[in-house]
Amino acid sequence: MNATAVPSVFQPFPGLTRRLAMAMALAAWVVPPSQAGSLQPEELQILGKALNFMEPALNGPVSVAVVYRDGNDASRRDAEALAAQIDVIDLGGQHATAAVVSSLSLADARFQLIVTAAGVDSEPVIEAAQAHRALCVTADVDAVRAGHCTMAIRAARKVEIFVNRGAAIQTGIGFATAFRMMVHEQ
Repeated sequence: MNATAVPSVFQPFPGLTRRLAMAMALAAWVVPPSQAGSLQPEELQILGKALNFMEPALNGPVSVAVVYRDGNDASRRDAEALAAQIDVIDLGGQHATAAVVSSLSLADARFQLIVTAAGVDSEPVIEAAQAHRALCVTADVDAVRAGHCTMAIRAARKVEIFVNRGAAIQTGIGFATAFRMMVHEQ
């Protein structure tokens, strides 16, 4: 069989392989709203700078919970990649130690900061952030608008930081006035 021949199993359905390949390619690009992507390396660098404006300031080594959706392998792999990046960047002048944590185990984890991986479920995240009085950071702007996380960072075309003031108040976190003037506050 040459490289352009279609396997005999697809002969009764002309163009099926091409349509199937196109559908799979499109499906790979579509991300449901509840499963936004995670922070990119440049956005993690921006997070490090933004933490300098956090009140109260983080002290000592910063323990970061990188949260993934329980039972979702893609979300877990994304969390592992994020954790590896967090372990080598400067977070607000502090050394950071990241731990990959399932969304269902988050309430029992110890952390000062939450970073969400792609596809994480929001309710356990904001509940744990409030209970631990921790900043929750995501790439999902809709989660911030809905009050399910405190801060979203986007740096695709231009740097944008979104802060949900209500979520910040509920977690006992504030930001310096100069920082609040630079962000989109919800």
